Amino acid sequence: MDRNTSNRSRSILASMQVCDVSKLQVPKALLESEEVQVFEGEWDAEGVWVYQAFRDEIADWALEHQNFGGPAWNPTRMTWVKPSFAWVLYRSGYAGKPGQTRVLKVKISHDTLAELLSRCQCKEGGGGSKGRVQWDPARDLLSGEGREPRRLLRKRAIQIGLSRELSELYVEKALRIVDVTDLSRRVGAAHASGKKGDIDALKPLLPPERPYLPALPDVALQSLGMLPGDTAVWLGQIGRGKATGGSSSKGKRK
Repeated sequence: MDRNTSNRSRSILASMQVCDVSKLQVPKALLESEEVQVFEGEWDAEGVWVYQAFRDEIADWALEHQNFGGPAWNPTRMTWVKPSFAWVLYRSGYAGKPGQTRVLKVKISHDTLAELLSRCQCKEGGGGSKGRVQWDPARDLLSGEGREPRRLLRKRAIQIGLSRELSELYVEKALRIVDVTDLSRRVGAAHASGKKGDIDALKPLLPPERPYLPALPDVALQSLGMLPGDTAVWLGQIGRGKATGGSSSKGKRK
């Protein structure tokens, strides 16, 4: 990495050093740049919400205990979390696919998300030994095409794959779990109708997602493509409309 890129990275990070995380905003330089990846999610001073889809047994246990476990939960299986509500709707078929009939919204702290991402990798042909990051074409929460949310060609959403130790950390650090299955299906029905009024009626219930950049060292952000560097260059060469990094977009994720 050249000196100018390194200086630019440090300058961007310096502009983010604020005490109140609820006021943290992604620097304008990143929002306007097509050289790096920026994801959106619902977050506040307490933490960040991520989404997962499960079958009934896992979801019921998680909601009752406000954690993950029980006889149906497999702690050794890689689990994928998504900060984008639209993306879990796409992945689960609006909570309609087998084994993904319940959509849960899980809150974790900013520190927990940073720790998880710091131990993930984004690279061609595979991910980190414990965690993977994949950037996929983002989905539009406000409009559908066919049987899925509309694909956004110039924008990506992040998928975070957690296995073994990272999955255990995620489970241990979960702050709150909420069932959003009904909302997921209502959004699906609104998209299917194609009527603007149907989705407009749901807008007050939809998550207020906004750009988010984790509080990570510049080298970690660069390795994930969130600051200028080799990974960002590679992702840019692939193109924003294609799935990148981690694992194949055809892989099984929940």
